[in-house]
Amino acid sequence: MQPSKVGRVLASDASLQPVVEKARQISALSKLCFDFLPPGLARLVRAINFNDRPKDRQLVLLAASPAAAAKLKLLSEALLAFVLQHGAQVNSVSVRVQPGAGNVPEVTSRAPRQLSPRALQELQDLHQKLPDSPARKALKTLLDHHLKR
Repeated sequence: MQPSKVGRVLASDASLQPVVEKARQISALSKLCFDFLPPGLARLVRAINFNDRPKDRQLVLLAASPAAAAKLKLLSEALLAFVLQHGAQVNSVSVRVQPGAGNVPEVTSRAPRQLSPRALQELQDLHQKLPDSPARKALKTLLDHHLKR
């Protein structure tokens, strides 16, 4: 596959080489993050920067929601270890939140499920037959919930 016109221009201009190299570093680190993180979380995270100062080689990640950021912060030490195992020279991982930065799934409400009259009757019969137990109490809670509707 031939490089695109933009790729050829970037490769030919010596003054842009530091920018191209940094983009390659961020892309490689992003791929490592994607390989490490669970798929649902990986969709909500992007590597946006890599500060490569000698004493502070920090990978900066952008999370699409506060919940994704919290999960990412919990996994940051393990992620750092994973990235180091794969040869990246990173000292720390920083997490920032920017809502809308990823593909956040929309939350949609579902209509409550109704038990059929026959199923409801069977459960009531079962409740009458069960001895006093946690299962009988749980079944009573379920029946009360469905009968209130």
